[in-house]
Amino acid sequence: AASVPACRVASRASQGGANGSAMAGTGTDAAAMYGVNLGSQALVICSADGDILRNEIGGVRTSSLVAFSKGSERKLGEAASGASAKDRVPTVPRLAILKYSVIASTPAARHWPFPASEHAESGLVQLDVPGFGPQHGVALLGALLSRLRATSSAPAGAPVAFALPPCTTADASAEEVEAAQRFARDALRDVAVISGWADPSAIPTAAEAAAEVLARKYPRDKSQAAESVPSSQDVLLVDVGHSCTMVAAVRLHPSLAPVAEGSAQWQAEVLLECSDAQLGCDAWDLALFDHFAAQVEAAHGVPIKPASRAGWRLLDGCEQLRKLLSTMAEARVTVENLVDGSDVPITLTREDFGELIAPSLGTIRLMLARVLGSPTVQPLAACELFGGGTRTPAVQEAVTEALLASEVGAALGAVEERRFGAKLDDASVALGAALLGARAKAAPADMDMAAADSPAATSPAGSVLGEAGLTAAVAHEAELAAQDAAAAARAEALNSLEGFILEARGLRGRKHGQLIDGAALEPLLDAAEDWIYSEEGEAAGSEHLLAYLAELRGKVEAATAAFRAAVEASRLADEAALQASSDAAAAERAANGEADEDHDTRKLKFPDRLRMVQKNKEEGTELFKGGNFRPAAARYNKALTHAAKFHDLSPDQVTEVDALKLSLHLNLGMCWLKITDSETHLDQAVRACTDALKIDPRSAKALYRRASALEQKKDYEAAQADLRLAAEVDPEDTAVPKLMARIEAQIKRELDKEKKMYGKMFG
Repeated sequence: AASVPACRVASRASQGGANGSAMAGTGTDAAAMYGVNLGSQALVICSADGDILRNEIGGVRTSSLVAFSKGSERKLGEAASGASAKDRVPTVPRLAILKYSVIASTPAARHWPFPASEHAESGLVQLDVPGFGPQHGVALLGALLSRLRATSSAPAGAPVAFALPPCTTADASAEEVEAAQRFARDALRDVAVISGWADPSAIPTAAEAAAEVLARKYPRDKSQAAESVPSSQDVLLVDVGHSCTMVAAVRLHPSLAPVAEGSAQWQAEVLLECSDAQLGCDAWDLALFDHFAAQVEAAHGVPIKPASRAGWRLLDGCEQLRKLLSTMAEARVTVENLVDGSDVPITLTREDFGELIAPSLGTIRLMLARVLGSPTVQPLAACELFGGGTRTPAVQEAVTEALLASEVGAALGAVEERRFGAKLDDASVALGAALLGARAKAAPADMDMAAADSPAATSPAGSVLGEAGLTAAVAHEAELAAQDAAAAARAEALNSLEGFILEARGLRGRKHGQLIDGAALEPLLDAAEDWIYSEEGEAAGSEHLLAYLAELRGKVEAATAAFRAAVEASRLADEAALQASSDAAAAERAANGEADEDHDTRKLKFPDRLRMVQKNKEEGTELFKGGNFRPAAARYNKALTHAAKFHDLSPDQVTEVDALKLSLHLNLGMCWLKITDSETHLDQAVRACTDALKIDPRSAKALYRRASALEQKKDYEAAQADLRLAAEVDPEDTAVPKLMARIEAQIKRELDKEKKMYGKMFG
C-alpha cells in the first residue's frame, strides 16, 4: 500500500456556482471571508474581495516564526524575524498540522532550537521552551494567527478558510493521505479557536485553492462569438515551496452563463493532486548544510553542529547560496564568524548543486510522471509554476523533461519561449481559500453527498486537543498575550525614558544652551542611566518606568528653566512674525475683494479641498520667487493645514495627497533655510525636511536640505549620514558631493584648530 501515490481525485463539486463564480449570491458576506495560506516560511491572509491583510509593519507576508527570549518575552511573526536563531521557532504551521512521529525524524528537526517531544494527548510536536514551559504546534500557530488578526483589519470571530498544505510524502497511500488531512483539519479547527477566528468555513487543499483563483486569471478568448463555447482546458500546476511540493492537474470548464465582471471565466476542477510535505527548498538547504559542514570539518578540524550558533550561521549561508544559484552558474557566500571567529567562504556550481539535490529532483520527476500519466488528463493548454523553488533551473528542467516525455505535455514542452505561466503566488492560494470559504458559508444547503470531499465543505468537526485541552490552550494563550502586552508596554516606556535622557543630553548643544548649568543637569541624567541598569530598574514595569520618567522630567525642567524660557520666547517671536505675515496677506486679499477660504472647517469634497491646497501652494511659490520667504512659509503652512483635512480617501487619492504634502514640506524647508534672521530657522528647516522624509524616506531633496541645515548647526556627523543616503538615491546630483566636501573641509579645520590648541597647552 505504501507504493500507492498520494494522488487524490477531486469531485466536480469543487466548481463554482451556476455561472462559475465562487462568490455568486454571497454579496457583501463574501468580502468578510478571510483565506489563510499557511506557508511554512510566511503566512498570507486575504479577504474574498481580494484585499490582503497587512501586519503591524504594513507587510503582506508575515514570517511563520515565534521567538522566546529572556524567559518572559515572546515575539510573533515579523517581530520574531529579528530574534536570534537560538530563540526562534521556524516553520510554525508545519508543527501545527503534522504529527511528532512524522516530523521529528526529518533533517529539519535537527536544527530546532528547543528540545522536542510528543504531546501526549494530541501527538503534536511539543517544544520545551525555558521560562515558558511546553509549547505545542497548535498553540504556537494559534498565537501567531491571533496576533496577525489583531494587527490587521479582521475582527474577532471573523469567518475564515485555511488552505491546507501537503501533509504526507509522495509515496503515501490514499488512506494515509486521508488520515493525515483529517488530523491537520482538526488541528486547524483548534487553531481557529485559540486565535479568535470563527470555526473554519472550508479547509481546501492548496491545490484546490490555487485552482479556484486560476479560474479567474486564466485568459479566455474575448473575440469568440457570444454563442460560441470554448472547450475545456487542462492546466498543470507545479508549486515548490519552502517545505513542500505540489503537482496537480486542473481542468478549466468554460462558464456557460454570462460572466460578470470580477467573476470566474471558468469553473475549476482538480483532476489529480500529488504532493510531498517533506520536499521543498529547506530540504535543499539542509543538503547544502551537510555538504559544507563536512568540508569545514575536514579543512579546519571543527565540527559544525546543527542547532548551534555556527550551525545556524552556516544554514543561513546555504540558503543565500541556493538563491544565488538560481541566477548564476557559480556562487560564493562568506559565512561570518563560523570557525574560531573567522569568516569562511563557501562556493558551489549549479551543476554540483543539482547533484546534491538529485534525490529531490527524482521525487519531483516521479510526481510529474504520475500526474501527467493519468488517463483523466487531456493535452495540456498551459503549465503554471509558483513557489520559490520553481525558480531553480534544475526544477524547470525537470518539468520540461516530464512534459516532453508525456503524451499530454509534449506539445507544450516543445515550446521554446513562454513555456511556463506565472499567474499564481502565495496570495493566490489565500484568495482561493477565501473564495471557497465564502461559497461554503453562503450555500451549505446546496452541498450533497458527492460534495463531502470537496473544498467547499469541511469534514465533521473534530479536535486534536479535545475539549479540556482546547480550553486550557485558550486560557494559556490569553495569559501569554497579557504578558506580551505588558512586555510591549514596558519596552515603550523604557524607550521613552531613554529617549528623554538622550534628548536632554543634547540640550546644551542647542541655541540658548549656554543658559543651562551642566553641573546641575548632567548628574541627573547620569543617575537616571545608572538606575535603568540597576536591579530596581531592570525589575520595573511600565507604570514604574513612566513614573520615574515623570519625576525626572520635572527635575530636568527645573534645571533648564532659563533655557526653556529663552526657547519659548524665540518661538513666540517667530509665531508673531508668521502671524503678521498672514495678517498682511489676508489684508491684501481683502483689499482685492478675495474671500478668505482658509478658515473654513467644512467637510469638503476632495476636489474642493485639493483646490484650496494647490491655491495656497501656488501663492507660496510666487512669494518665494519674489524673495518674500516668511510670507511664503505662511502660505505653505496654510496649504499643509488644508492637506490635513482630507477625508475618506481612496488609495489613489492618498498617493496624490502624500505627493503634495511632500512637495510642501520640501518647499517649507527651503523657506526656513532662507529666513536667516530667525534664531530657530535651522531647527525649523530640519523639522520640515524630517516631515518630508516621513512621507518618503529616500527623498534626495529632503536629505540634501536637511544636511544643509545640519551643516550650519555644526552637526556634521548627521549631515554626512544624510548626504551618503542622498548620494545613493541620486548619484547624478552634483550638489551632494560638493556639500560633502565642504563639510569634510570644515571638520578638518576644526581638528587642526584643536591640535593647535592642545599644542599650546602642552607644548
